[in-house]
Amino acid sequence: MSRPKRNLAVAAALATAAATAVFLQAPNAGAATITPPPVGANFDYQIGGPYTPPAGVQVVSRDNSVSPAPGLYNICYINAFQTQPADGVTATTDGTWAGGYLLKINGKNQEDPEWKGEFALDITTAAKRTALAAKMETTIDSCAAKGFAAIEPDNYDSYTRFSGLTSSEAEAYISLLAQYSHSKGLAIAQKNTVELAPDAKSLGLDFAIAEECSTADQQGTDECKAYADSFGRNVIIIEYKDAGLTAACNEFAGQLSIVQRDQNVVPSGSSGYVRQVCPGGGGSSDTQAPSAPSGLTATGSTSSSVSLSWTASTDNVGVTGYDVYRNGQKVGTASGTTYTDSGLAAATTYQYSVKAKDAAGNTSAASNTVSKATQSGGGSSDTQAPSAPSGLTATGSTSSSVSLSWTASTDNVGVTGYDVYRNGQKVGTASGTTYTDSGLAAATTYQYSVKAKDAAGNTSAASNTVSKATQSSGSTGNNGCTATMKQTSTFSGGFNADVVVKNTGSTATKGWTLTWTWPGSQTISDPWDIKFTQTGASVTATNTSSDGAIAAGSSYDAEFEVKGSVPSPFPTVTCTAS
Repeated sequence: MSRPKRNLAVAAALATAAATAVFLQAPNAGAATITPPPVGANFDYQIGGPYTPPAGVQVVSRDNSVSPAPGLYNICYINAFQTQPADGVTATTDGTWAGGYLLKINGKNQEDPEWKGEFALDITTAAKRTALAAKMETTIDSCAAKGFAAIEPDNYDSYTRFSGLTSSEAEAYISLLAQYSHSKGLAIAQKNTVELAPDAKSLGLDFAIAEECSTADQQGTDECKAYADSFGRNVIIIEYKDAGLTAACNEFAGQLSIVQRDQNVVPSGSSGYVRQVCPGGGGSSDTQAPSAPSGLTATGSTSSSVSLSWTASTDNVGVTGYDVYRNGQKVGTASGTTYTDSGLAAATTYQYSVKAKDAAGNTSAASNTVSKATQSGGGSSDTQAPSAPSGLTATGSTSSSVSLSWTASTDNVGVTGYDVYRNGQKVGTASGTTYTDSGLAAATTYQYSVKAKDAAGNTSAASNTVSKATQSSGSTGNNGCTATMKQTSTFSGGFNADVVVKNTGSTATKGWTLTWTWPGSQTISDPWDIKFTQTGASVTATNTSSDGAIAAGSSYDAEFEVKGSVPSPFPTVTCTAS
């Protein structure tokens, strides 16, 4: 199965690369009949199960066990460096790989530490690589016979997870696969493993398939550019998060093939299915506009503002925001279903409407129109204060800062922000539900509370009070991190969750530990990006071997699968860095 490639050591090495990609002619390393996928084509990733490709798709990748999509350029997915769970391999059983093909240490087969049920193939000697390549020929032959145009050998990066393997062995093995694939008229991809991209041409690799290579995924490092430096425009980018798609599209839309899929790459029509391409380009398959917002209401006004609310629109993929119009002219954008239009003239009537939009750039029809007059002489019809913020928690500290989070307040019109108090004195304002108070003395305990406010100037009662001590002056800053959890998608019987771990210290972390308590019977069923233990509702999660280092001020997204209902609200996560 496909998995995101997050090699932080590689990311650090790439951070010194040049800032501008130079697009070269893609390496071919074979006869003229070898044809890589068309550059910049509309791509669909279907290795989790085949389905009719959306309109406009030109290139599809599917598992070798199924047939290609008629009339398109098809890539055949092969797990060439590891076994599959269905192969019957365990630590002591060779399953369908009996005959010396498996990597053994102390007599035991070596399981991928991040992907249970997958075991490493032994590429440590020339003889073993030749034998493995010969065994793979049967699968490559099947791909060619079915009509695929290229192969996608996965787990090229297995040497980064198994101490008994090296990059030079991986390169020697994939070059054998490239030679045989070319002899069958098939192009061959490099899957992830950006650190080996400079050697691709000499190995006979024709194009790249890169998962989560954008700056949004790699803590500011541009792995996508590194692939483009080696493969030219023959690069296919697969992102799994909205931020990753946005970052990749901002830099490479119209140049490289870019798609966002759900982490499990489920077929269209299945729960949790996600597929998006760059807005307004790349042959987007999403041409369906959201439904028009309904129930637009003016919920209040002051002498200089009007507050609005409406019922959310729906969309086949997902609504990304709303454009607000005053007297027919766009005046702002909202991510949710409320908006306050300010800077208005007193005692004046304005007309408003709202349109919804999605990631592909489709815009809905306008909502109903509503009229509302501002107050005269500074009066306001809103005298109701927001509810007090709840659940104020100190989520971390350094020698000079304290990080806070809390549960949002509610208001009859809308909360516009939060005032943060330290030892009874206001020290700052937050637009959301987190705040970091900096410039503090080391080894000192501070008390905090928070108050919510609305557009009319009404202020809530104070939240609960929380105390937090800063670290001692000798601290490296590595004890500071924060973590927040959210839902990314749902499926039958559960959901996928994402925890954003932020380093609030002054130097890079070496590792991090998260703890939280589920409010119900939720259980982690697939850890993906974390190691974890769960006792009852209490969870302790730590970084994997490759994901512990987070640069100062940077964040890391850890994803995992949960069985059970989606909690509301999500539990508070405590983060400790080392």
